[in-house]
This record gives sequence, C-alpha cells and structure tokens, in this order.
Amino acid sequence: MFREYAPLWPFLRRYLPSTLLGALCILLSVGLKVWIPLLIGEALESFQQWSPADGKDALVSGALESALWISGTALAVSIVRTSSRFLILGNSRRVAADVRAHVFDHLLRLAPSFFLRNPAGQIMSRVINDLRVVQSLVGPVILYIAENLALFSFCVVVMFRTDPLVTVLALAPYPFAFFKARQLALRIQLGSAAAQSALGDLSTKVDESLSGQQVIKTMALEDSDLAQFDARARRYRDLNLEVTKQRAKLVPLMLGLTSLSTVVVLGLGGLRVASGETELGPWTAMLMYLGILAGPTRTLGFVISTLRRGAASLERLFEITSSEVEIQEPPPGQRVAFTPGELVVDGLSVTHPPISEQPHLEGSMPEGLDPERAKVERTVLRDLSFRLKRGEVLGVVGHTGSGKTTLARVLARQWPVERGVISIGGSDINDVALADWRRRVGFVPQEAFLFGRSLAANVALGRPDAPRSEIEHAVEISQLANDLDQLPDGLDTVVGERGVNLSGGQRQRTALARVFLLERELVILDDTLSAVDTHTADRILAALEKFLSGKTTVIVSHRLSAVKHAHEILVLEEGAIAERGTHDELLARGGIYAELWEKQERHEIECDELGIEITSEET
Repeated sequence: MFREYAPLWPFLRRYLPSTLLGALCILLSVGLKVWIPLLIGEALESFQQWSPADGKDALVSGALESALWISGTALAVSIVRTSSRFLILGNSRRVAADVRAHVFDHLLRLAPSFFLRNPAGQIMSRVINDLRVVQSLVGPVILYIAENLALFSFCVVVMFRTDPLVTVLALAPYPFAFFKARQLALRIQLGSAAAQSALGDLSTKVDESLSGQQVIKTMALEDSDLAQFDARARRYRDLNLEVTKQRAKLVPLMLGLTSLSTVVVLGLGGLRVASGETELGPWTAMLMYLGILAGPTRTLGFVISTLRRGAASLERLFEITSSEVEIQEPPPGQRVAFTPGELVVDGLSVTHPPISEQPHLEGSMPEGLDPERAKVERTVLRDLSFRLKRGEVLGVVGHTGSGKTTLARVLARQWPVERGVISIGGSDINDVALADWRRRVGFVPQEAFLFGRSLAANVALGRPDAPRSEIEHAVEISQLANDLDQLPDGLDTVVGERGVNLSGGQRQRTALARVFLLERELVILDDTLSAVDTHTADRILAALEKFLSGKTTVIVSHRLSAVKHAHEILVLEEGAIAERGTHDELLARGGIYAELWEKQERHEIECDELGIEITSEET
C-alpha cells in the first residue's frame, strides 16, 4: 500500500524536521486531551467522598482547583493543537508547490510530440485538480492519521487499565468495520481515477470549444458542440456521484461503530457500576474517552477515502513525470559548444510508430480510431541527405504532407534524431547542450503563437531587455510597422490570448520580428509567410535577403518565390528528395518544381489582373 505514496517521499523529506515537530505537538495535545477525562473523573470521586463534616469551603476550593486544572489543560490543548496544524498544513502547501514546480519543469523538458499526443485538458486536469487532492493527502490526512493514532493509543491504554472487559467488548466491532471500509476505499480509488480522467476529457472539450469559437459560430455548430459538451459533463457528473455514493457509505459505517461502542459501555458498564464492580468516576471517564474517540472514528471515513483518491491522483500526476524525455541533454563529459559551420544531414529518416504503440496519458488516446490503421507506422522522411555551408540558404518545397515541417522541427531539435545523422561545425547535434542550441538557432514555425501581453513584449520575448529602438527596427524589417496605425496603442497594444486581436499575417510577422531581434546564427523559417499577401511577402523577402546575409538559413515555403535565391532547393515528395538544385536548374529540368512554379506564376498574374491579394496558402 505504502508503495503507492513513495513518489511523495522526496518532497516530504525536505520538510521532515518541521513535520516531526508538528507530530510532537500532536502527541502533546493528545496527551493533554486524554488527561482531561482523568481530571474530571478525579473531581467526581472527590465530590462523592465529600461529606458535610468537611465543610462547604473544602467543596468549593476543590471544585475551583479542578476547574482551573481542567481549563488550563484545555487552553494548553488548543495552543499546542493550533501549532501542530500550522506546521503540518503549512508543509502541505509547500509540498504541493514543490510537486507543481517539479511536474511543470518536466513538462518543459518534454518534446513537442508529447503535447501532440496528449490534449491540454488532460494535462491541466492533472496539474490543477489532481494536485489539489495530493495537497489534501499531505495535509489534513497526515494530520488526522497522526492525531487519530495517538488518540486511539492513549485512550485504549487508559481504557484497558480502567476496565479491560468493557474495553475489549467496546472495540470488538472495529476490525469488521475496517474490513468493510477497505472494500469501499478500493472502489473509491477506481472511481476517483475514472472521474478525474473524465474531468480531463471535459477540460479538453472546453479548451477546444473556446479556441474554435469562430469556426463553431461560422458553421452554426453551437447545438452540436453543446451536445458534445453535455455528454462529457454528464459522464463526469455520473462518475462523481458514484464516488460520492461510496464515500457516503463510510459515514454511517463509522457513526454506527461509535454508537455501538457507546451502547456497550452504557449497558455493560452501567451494570458494573450498579453492582459495585467499578466506580462512577472511572465509568464516566470511559464514556468521555469514547466521546473523544467518536471524532477520530468519524474522520476515518474521510481519511480512508482521501487516501485512496490521493493514490489515484498521485498515479495520474506522476504519470506525467514518468513520461520519457525524448530529446536528452548530452552527458557533461560529452557536451560540446555550438560551433557555427557546415550543416550536414546524412541519411535522415523519421518514422512515427503506430498510434496504438505511442505513449499516451490515461484518457488521452484518440477515440473512434480504426484498429487496423492504429497499428500502422508512418514514415514521414526517407533517407534525406544534404550539406549546407555556413552562410548559405537552403530552400525546401513540396506538396502538403511531403515532410517539410518535420524536417524543420528536426533541425530545430524539437524532434529526436539518432547520433551520426546531423552535425554542424563538425559536431553531432546530440552533443550540443539544448539550451546552447536554442540560443544560437532561430526557429519560426508556421503557426505563430503570441502571448497575452503587449505587441512589443511579444517581439522581445527572447530578449526582454532589448532597447525600444531595436524592437522598432525588427518590426520594420518584418513589415509589421505599416500595421501599427491600425492598432489602438501601436507597439504597446495588448494582443490578447494567442494574439486573437491580430490577423494571421500580423501574427506571422510578429514571430519573424522575434528572430530579427535575436540575431541567430542558424535560422529556420517554416512557411512563415503563408498568411501574408504577395506584395507584403515580396517586401519581407527583400528585407530577409539583407538580414540573412552571412547566416546559415533553411527556408520552408509553399511560395516558390521565397526560395528562388537559395543556394540549393530540395523538392520533397512523400518524405523523400524528388528533385534538388538551384532555381534555374530546376526550371530547366521541367519537373515538379517547374510545374509548381508555372502554376503559381499564372495564378499570381490572374489575381494581379483582378486586383486580388493572395497568400501563400491560397497559392
């Protein structure tokens, strides 16, 4: 059982001294709490033994002394008990913060493929909701377990010393109740895991619907989308109700246990007092001890259910940290610095394993997959080889799905690659530290992601301390300066979540401006002008030619005019190199490239005659 909670030990160990101090406070408070019935029992005995001959003053002074002792002990219990809660519950929040930071750090080191396989809703559900359960596990649960163990130990020992027979009979139902509680706890654990997975599915649907609101409204899909949301919400509700039903069974079980024990003490103990086998004071103390145990017995239901829910949440949470970091840092002794030089790709192949064999978080496997297709692996790149000297430009073109973006991601080290396949400056890229590689390589993906901050802050994302003048210069090169008049606060305009206030072309140009500001030595552009009109693209390309002078550059593009000045152009077809050469050589060859060039030229001429602005995607 304890093996399920082992992942928490490294985090708990950091706060072990204060946790032990909190446990000591719990022992002290329990000891004082158990002492109070003894004081009350002694007071009752002294009242019984008082006679008028002793005088009223003796009775009053005895009562005052007992009251002072009982009140002082109760005050000490409250102070020490509060201290224990401050220490242990405070540590629970520190542990939760450490676990959250650990999980998030691991997420940052995972390859982009992990986030393609697992929806954001499933990840967020684990990091937020499951972590909340774990916080309860290391806070109230640890507190209650320590307190209840101490209370049961103290009370049972004192009760045995008072009346062994009544104590054994009063505690006899406990083993049967614990056995039944364990059965319920296992059902709670399984149900809780299913409910948390359903919550992740629901979170994914909310994220998907909010992100796709424009499409949903354009295609009048509100009713269909609501039905899908409602189905997921109902499933989450039903699973939660089932867990609640199992947890609710624990409460009457524990209450019945307490009531049964009280009946035994009242009935059998009362008879023994009446027959003179025991005194009224000890019998009263026994009843008070049962009253003290009633609270812990009731909380046992909460403890047992939270322990099992916590085990399920821990498994889901640490399922993230057990996910393999596919792009590993080189060992310290093997690590080399990024050396600008010739980029060599020798026999690069990329194959995606079957979807059924890819590691998915529980609940993240796509639904409705054809079982046969889910077992088929897919080769995206096939035996690519090329050499790109320092300062040269490589163009990569081809039809949709030919592997262009995969090549760009591999070169940006967003995809794992075997040793001996890619090198730069004579060093294998797997020997270069990831942070060093990404500081020297500028990668602009086709889908530009902007954060909910000002436009200037988005441009300066990689250089937050960049002077305003340099930010403005980068914006000018990317041809975004012409659009600033359309924005209410110019560069200081907050662009909204994911840049929703900007057009697709403006987002792409913002991403380009980021790279212009960073001055990287290897620049990889993945169809970064696909949402930009032809005339703006021509101006950007003219500026790019000057900016990229002396930089090793890989340009992936649907628009062939973007690569016509490249030193070499690769034409990909189904993941393999179908043609290669310069722009003029490929046109002279009359193959795929020449055919695409002719189509694009004809289309652009027709659109110019009609006065229509087109983008690379439309081309």
